[in-house]
Amino acid sequence: MMTPTQDATSFDAWAGEYDRFRPGYPDVLFDEIAERLGLTARPVVADLGAGTGMATVAMARRGWRITAIEPAPRMLAVLRRRGDEMDVRVDTVEASAEATGLPDSSVDLAVAAQAFHWFDRPSAVAEMVRIVRPGGGAALFWNVRDAERSAFVAAYERLISRLFGAAGIGQYQADGREAEHAATRAAFAAVPGFETPRYVEPEHEIDMTAETFLGMAFTASYVRRLGDREQDRFRDEVSRLLAAHGHDRGTFAIPYRIHLWTARRTQS
Repeated sequence: MMTPTQDATSFDAWAGEYDRFRPGYPDVLFDEIAERLGLTARPVVADLGAGTGMATVAMARRGWRITAIEPAPRMLAVLRRRGDEMDVRVDTVEASAEATGLPDSSVDLAVAAQAFHWFDRPSAVAEMVRIVRPGGGAALFWNVRDAERSAFVAAYERLISRLFGAAGIGQYQADGREAEHAATRAAFAAVPGFETPRYVEPEHEIDMTAETFLGMAFTASYVRRLGDREQDRFRDEVSRLLAAHGHDRGTFAIPYRIHLWTARRTQS
């Protein structure tokens, strides 16, 4: 089993690669959020833990008015550059999800894309209660590879489990789906201000090549913590797996499920 070194590289240190290779979010996700929460055409949105802005820019391109909240300055730099390249306006604040610095009742929607599990969850919910106007809402979502719809993805997940054990599951899934779901429900139950959150799993697919899949694999923190020799070994293992499934040339689809929670802000 591969053992990570102790000097883990932070997400902030490799923000460019994270931005280049991590999967984005489909229109169906934001359609679902807008419908479930009854959003206007141009809602005011706070994106908590915005990272390099994959979700941020996708929402801004729909005409949503976004403030990205992110504590890591390199991530914010990539986010700003991405917004400029896409010619969309995104306001940014270097702050945490638990203390955004935004005014009370100043947004229609608070979102956390692939990030809520990193927060102090009850504190983050309390901050959402403070900044979301009555009648607004919150949306939490994660892109999760779907092994049930792909033999390759199933084989890759087995490889990760063999090489990394529990560390390879990733922070979000480390305690298992039911435990994560229970933690999300508990955070909303502990802080008055939102109705009971609702859960749904929209499906989508992302086209990749062997290069982009390897790049995505290397954005995982448990891979980035490996020494050079073990990283080379990991790259070889994944490359052989890609070839075994005929994915060493051309494009192929990786199926995803989005774990989506939405909750309405109460009127009082």
